Amino acid sequence: MVLTGGKCEVRALGSPRWLQADHQFLARRRQTRANRAVARVRRTLSRKNHLYLYARIGGLVLLEIVLVVVLVLMCIVGIFLWTRLAAASARTIGAPAGELETLFRGGVMCRYVLTSGSLVRLEFFDWGIRLRGIPVSRWIVPTWEARYDELAIAELVALPASRIAVCFRLRGEANPIAFLSDRTLAILPELEKRGVPVNRSITQIRRVRELYE
Repeated sequence: MVLTGGKCEVRALGSPRWLQADHQFLARRRQTRANRAVARVRRTLSRKNHLYLYARIGGLVLLEIVLVVVLVLMCIVGIFLWTRLAAASARTIGAPAGELETLFRGGVMCRYVLTSGSLVRLEFFDWGIRLRGIPVSRWIVPTWEARYDELAIAELVALPASRIAVCFRLRGEANPIAFLSDRTLAILPELEKRGVPVNRSITQIRRVRELYE
């Protein structure tokens, strides 16, 4: 209440300065608390995101390691099985080393192994013939030896869409083997002049197992 000019007036007085300062202090304090709460939430979310990221990366690395180990084991098992299967068609007679007279390169066709390219050597010696792989393929290509007088016949056979092969059959044994080559017409004369019977007629077969029937 204020008395002015003989009149009595009522005016609203502002808040005291100390009260205004207290309000401002409380507002800043609430804001600070809110900011700290937000910061704590952000730090918590950041830690969780980092942990999730680390867990995911660790899981991917572990999966890659497991896949690599599985592939290595599969390769080892495959090589072992292929080696065992190739050994089933092997035939060695303990022949002397001898001097190599003629050499042809090509592939092999037998019960469990069929190769293309020039992974196999057909070697002619004075005592007989030897089929074997080149150094990088000897673990998958069987070594097959026979004396000339053990060979019953050398005949031509061919699979569909394949090179013509010279099939070597033994006397009294059911263990033939075929040599795939583009030079079959040059191989047969080499056998003939060493006394091996040959058959120049080409026998078409649909699958390798027909050689053993």
